[in-house]
Amino acid sequence: MKRPLYYLLCAIACTSMVSSTMPMAAIAEAIQPQETAEQQAQADATSSDTGKAEDGANTNATANTVEDSTATSTGASAANTESAIATNAATTAATGTPAPSLRTQTNGAPEAISATAQTTYAHSATATQNGVTFTVSWNDAPAGTATTFHVTQTNGSSQAKARMDVPTYWDGDSHESVCDPSRAAWGSYYSLGAAGHDFTFDFTASGTYRIYFYFMDNDRNDPQNDKGIYYMRTTAEVTVNDAARPSVTQIVNNAVAQCRQQTDGSDYDRALWLHDWTHDQLEYDHNLNWCSAESGLTRHQGTCESYQRIYSKLLDAAGIANGRVTGNGHTWNAVKIDGKWCQMDLTWDDTSDNWYGDLEQRFAVARAVYSGSPVLLLDERTSALDPKTEREMLDRMRNLGHTVIIVTHRSAALEVCDRVVSL
Repeated sequence: MKRPLYYLLCAIACTSMVSSTMPMAAIAEAIQPQETAEQQAQADATSSDTGKAEDGANTNATANTVEDSTATSTGASAANTESAIATNAATTAATGTPAPSLRTQTNGAPEAISATAQTTYAHSATATQNGVTFTVSWNDAPAGTATTFHVTQTNGSSQAKARMDVPTYWDGDSHESVCDPSRAAWGSYYSLGAAGHDFTFDFTASGTYRIYFYFMDNDRNDPQNDKGIYYMRTTAEVTVNDAARPSVTQIVNNAVAQCRQQTDGSDYDRALWLHDWTHDQLEYDHNLNWCSAESGLTRHQGTCESYQRIYSKLLDAAGIANGRVTGNGHTWNAVKIDGKWCQMDLTWDDTSDNWYGDLEQRFAVARAVYSGSPVLLLDERTSALDPKTEREMLDRMRNLGHTVIIVTHRSAALEVCDRVVSL
């Protein structure tokens, strides 16, 4: 009995030793059914085709490389999401390294830059300097959908960053910045990381948009790639021709045609009609970002620049002489009516959003005060004022020497009264 037991223990020990030295992949392969010769041949053929396809893609990418210090725009064929997934899968199968997702947005820590060629965008623009390539890629987007600009780089360092500059718009008239370039959002750089970075913008009018993208790479602290500091710029130019998105010129011409039909033809009547029409198109942009005729007429937002530019385009189309007036960080229009120049500030005139404390209410109170009446009756005369303006007006009214009767629901107005009657 001792000898059989000894043999059994030896067999167990040998099995344990073999298992500890054999890789897990070999163990798994050993316990799985072997592939048939036909299946193995098919797998080899597939792998060979995948390698050829990848070699072809790399050859095309090399052929499209831009010379140093140049920027180009290409119109490569667009591929759908399914083909992008297939390309990534093929790359993974051939190289064992997953391709970075084209939809990934990265704001995290910088990573090594992947040199994988991207082929899923219809358009691209590149800039190259000393072997470092900066690429912006995008597809045409339908109305109501923001366009994504995918920004990547190759042969740079982990310090590489990029930013998107303010888009400019042109439809045959004159170029204008759609937004205020002094806003911090347009000067911010984002890390490109391994997958690049996505910027978005919504094109709302037919015409041509031009966007500059800037690249910055400071790799002096990278001992493996010490090339100094790089700055590059490339340009994305997007042309929109869509009936659902009329151009600024089309909108202006349609408005002027309507103005001619609804007015008596005099400069005064037309200038007034166009003045009021402009107010119907936009609201003041409290974020101080949108500042163009494009933004005011198609996004319905804008600062004083939008009011002035829209009104100027309307007056030009109507044949009314006009000019631009600026001062104290503000801009407005000069208009020649019946041979005389007058100044018209459409931003100040637009009180619908209470940006200026509702001029109509303040003017109404001013007229009542200067009428000389010893008794003033104010019915909800501070309802549209902001708290600061309301307090200033009420404090001044206490020192006017008038008897003031206020009908109000606002507590600030009640605080300055000598007597309060609640109904």
